[in-house]
Amino acid sequence: MKQTLTEQDKLKLKSDFMLVREKGRRETGPYAVMLYLPPEAPDSEETVKCGIICSRRFDRRAVKRNRARRLLWESFRLMKRRIMPCRMIFIPRREILNARMQDVAVRMELMFARAGILKHSRK
Repeated sequence: MKQTLTEQDKLKLKSDFMLVREKGRRETGPYAVMLYLPPEAPDSEETVKCGIICSRRFDRRAVKRNRARRLLWESFRLMKRRIMPCRMIFIPRREILNARMQDVAVRMELMFARAGILKHSRK
């Protein structure tokens, strides 16, 4: 089965972003901050939805902001099948600009595990 990102996987509405920012929990890592609505929250959905906030305050150059977004989206795309249904927002930190994709994916998986939103894998 292909692991693709669709439009349904992304948070788009400002109201969704505000809901996660106001009622969500926070998990931090070296490359990003994750805000999420846990699966048991009354406002949670049946699917995994993600959004990324990367403003000019992160870096003035669009190239740098887009690289941070790409690293986070790719890591999310590879792991979205292993995440419980919830809404989440990622806010990148400057350290992500010096990181490789594999490092970002590993740190993101650790954040998901600490947050308790990782599905248990069958071995």
